[in-house]
Amino acid sequence: MASEAQTPKSDPLPDGPIHWCDSIEVELIGTDSYHHRSYEPSKTTSLQDLRIQGEECKFCAQLAGFLDYRFRLDSTWAKNYGLYTAESPTKPTEEEISNAQLSFTINGTQEVRNWSFGWEGVAYRTVMNVYAHVGKGQTEIVLQRAGPGGLVPVTNKSETEYGDNTITYDPAESWRVKQPGDSGPLGWLWEKRPQRIVGSLEPAFGRPRPLLIDFDTLAAWIRICDQKHDVCQHRGSSTSIPRLRLVDIENMCVTEVVGQERPQFATLSYVWGTTPFLRLTTDNIANLQKPGSLRDTSPPLTISDAITVCARLQIKYLWVDSLCIIQDDETDMLETIDKMDSIYGESVLTIVAASGVDAHSGIPGVHPGTRFLEQHHFEKRGVQLIDSVDKYQFRPQTRFQEPEWISRTPWARRAWTFQEAIVSRRVLFFTSEQVYWSCREGLLSEDTTEHFESNLMDNGDRQDAGFEPLEYQHIAIAFSTRRLTFEADMGRAYLGTQNYLDKKWGGHKFSWGLPHGAFGSFLMWQWQFHKSRRMREGMHPIRQADGSIVKVPFPSWSWMGWLEGGQLIDFYGDEPSPHSPSFFVFNSATDLVAVCDGAHWRSEPEPLADLLVTLDDNETNSELETEVTEKDIPLDLIPSIRHSALMFYTETVKVRYDPSAGFKARSMLDPPSDLQMTSQKYPFSIMVGDRFYRILEEHQTDSSENEGLEEIELVAVFAGQMTKPKKLRGQYRLYCWPVKRQGEIRVRTSYMNTIIFLSLWNILPRRKWELVTMI
Repeated sequence: MASEAQTPKSDPLPDGPIHWCDSIEVELIGTDSYHHRSYEPSKTTSLQDLRIQGEECKFCAQLAGFLDYRFRLDSTWAKNYGLYTAESPTKPTEEEISNAQLSFTINGTQEVRNWSFGWEGVAYRTVMNVYAHVGKGQTEIVLQRAGPGGLVPVTNKSETEYGDNTITYDPAESWRVKQPGDSGPLGWLWEKRPQRIVGSLEPAFGRPRPLLIDFDTLAAWIRICDQKHDVCQHRGSSTSIPRLRLVDIENMCVTEVVGQERPQFATLSYVWGTTPFLRLTTDNIANLQKPGSLRDTSPPLTISDAITVCARLQIKYLWVDSLCIIQDDETDMLETIDKMDSIYGESVLTIVAASGVDAHSGIPGVHPGTRFLEQHHFEKRGVQLIDSVDKYQFRPQTRFQEPEWISRTPWARRAWTFQEAIVSRRVLFFTSEQVYWSCREGLLSEDTTEHFESNLMDNGDRQDAGFEPLEYQHIAIAFSTRRLTFEADMGRAYLGTQNYLDKKWGGHKFSWGLPHGAFGSFLMWQWQFHKSRRMREGMHPIRQADGSIVKVPFPSWSWMGWLEGGQLIDFYGDEPSPHSPSFFVFNSATDLVAVCDGAHWRSEPEPLADLLVTLDDNETNSELETEVTEKDIPLDLIPSIRHSALMFYTETVKVRYDPSAGFKARSMLDPPSDLQMTSQKYPFSIMVGDRFYRILEEHQTDSSENEGLEEIELVAVFAGQMTKPKKLRGQYRLYCWPVKRQGEIRVRTSYMNTIIFLSLWNILPRRKWELVTMI
């Protein structure tokens, strides 16, 4: 070991001959002290060499046996996370296993994040990653510290200008006590760093996860949250549903709860799948309300296991959509679906069956033989280590990103399940090999000891804070990757999320998934453009203010109106000095209301008219109409269509293109670059349907040579200033939509914006300031 007066050294060298594994700095695992020189090469070897080294080294022998076990493991875990998958289920051969190439790396600041989309619920870990190449496959394994022990790392400030974060080691009893807000050795400014900083242990250790769920551990997690997390507790009145049905766990039947006094209940979130299973209908509701009926009718295994989970956690009631909503009664369905956010928000916790592909899959760990992975213990120089059952819980991530430990599950591919988790205050995620507890304060997992630490940032940005545009953006992006069996269910599947954000942000309004607080900028959504896409078919049912139900088409101006099939790309429209029209929509009573686009994350947008219109000598901007009134509503905008309508005054222009000269994008690199970035002069590009067309200057004249060209309108929607490159900084780009007319109503022709410079727009012919009605 090195004392304070000794010369610092990078590696803790033991007495006697130096072995290969002695150079791995296991002392750093599970601490807040690690090398700043993050580009050092990993320690590499092969499994065969590791076996040979194991003849003289207990640690190498244990490690070799452990890796051999992982490479051969035939289980759900291996198929999802190991060397072979369901798509390519070929196991490695004996020769491939022996020749496996291994690298070992100590990684600091690996994130452990709960299922949220903000600052909250994140902690950091230092772990060892083992990367293995076996034949054509590859995998990664994570080793955690399993308790205190070993030498204590000490960061020594180098005498060089920036320092090299040299590590020395002290006796085990010299740990630093970590203080609130302490960011560890790397949190110091170089010029203010002490000469010597003693490392501290991170607040979480790895531990063995039993093959059968220890429900006492899960119950302890609930108690921790009950006692310590005020933000996770239910506030307000009970769900305003006249007849809330619940599964009575003790009497094994469906029961109806009337009034505001409700017992505590859990909720279930799971994948239905395509295989038929027991559901509540008008024909069987009377029978399923009889005590013991669910024992006789055998609900599918996932629901049966969820009932067992509730019983073991002493939760007496469970809400399950298939058994608590009458599936052939549309009125009952809409009445409940409209309140999904309230149901899941009121529940004491939500059980997520994340690994199941359908309702018959069951919940791993409830019964013997449903979890497979056995963990291994190691010790090196007094440091206790244990492997994690899920490498994906340790990942460097960006804010608002859906964590990989859940994003790779079957549950995370379905659109309906998204709202069920996001509106829940506390969630138990049952994955293939372990259970995660995610609440608004943090994350727990079976293979990692309890860790809850308030993540309230100085700026107050957390899950119970106000409107956050980036939070909305990443929620929409995550939701857009999910799939629906019936494409017309898009609005229903997102409604709970929208209602939740509306309440969370203090009555923040939405129109077809777009927040009013940054409405103009978020109208600039786009889908990935290398995949064919069309308008969403089917109708969305809306409950009007008078209680009646009307079915309306999906609007082309919202991302919800286009068939999914890929991720929404990052939103545009976030430039400084934004300008947009005054937007108007219709509420549930079909009354015209103004969108209050005043909470943009940069600034309140200025009137678009200030930029667009080329004025005559006697005109002023104040003479242009910008406010939409009832008298302006087109006659062909019937009441049922008003729910889809967006109205605003703006400038439009008619342009011509050659319909025979279009082309389809086959990859993300195919679309013309001038579609979004460089159009300062002719030609520029538009997208109509799934094809791109060039707008040429010579086509815009009334010459007889231009007969046979197609004409299309461009509608100006948003403008913002360029920030780079430097030569273009401050110039305005204009976002516009190619549209087609249906009488007085316009519809977008594609899911792509045309973005050109304002200087180019101002020289286009046939410009007109007018009222635009979009659906």
